[in-house]
Amino acid sequence: MTDKFVQVTADVAPSAASIFAVLANPAKHVEMDGSGMLVLARAPEVITAVGQIFAMSMKDEQGRSYEVDNHVAAFDADRHIAWLPGAAGAEPLGIRWDWVLEPTETDTRVTQRCDWSQVTNERYLATFTLPRVSAEKMRASIEKVADLASRVGEQP
Repeated sequence: MTDKFVQVTADVAPSAASIFAVLANPAKHVEMDGSGMLVLARAPEVITAVGQIFAMSMKDEQGRSYEVDNHVAAFDADRHIAWLPGAAGAEPLGIRWDWVLEPTETDTRVTQRCDWSQVTNERYLATFTLPRVSAEKMRASIEKVADLASRVGEQP
């Protein structure tokens, strides 16, 4: 971990396409969340392009509810998806969540990265310790994504 980002990588069995299908579906984000902060996808349409916004109901570390709009910043099917959260109706704060998928000979290498190097809001920086989600919770998210992705082909 550095002062401005945390990154976790794991090799998992499901294909990049199955993993990407989970990541591109905001309705699945609560199930894949290792932090316990996501509550509900308020706009669960499947992500198909950069520029889309998907909304989530969240709860903070003390259990207080809040709403975020996630602005899709990268979309390369089966390879890379990223979003920048911000308060509902507001511009992103400068925190970026990236998921990069790389097929290996036997598995898929999944890298999840939270980068807050672009956060400039002094009030936010004074209020919150970053990252708000630990590497352990990010690792749990990768495991949950892999579990959900392993079931993608089983669903009717």
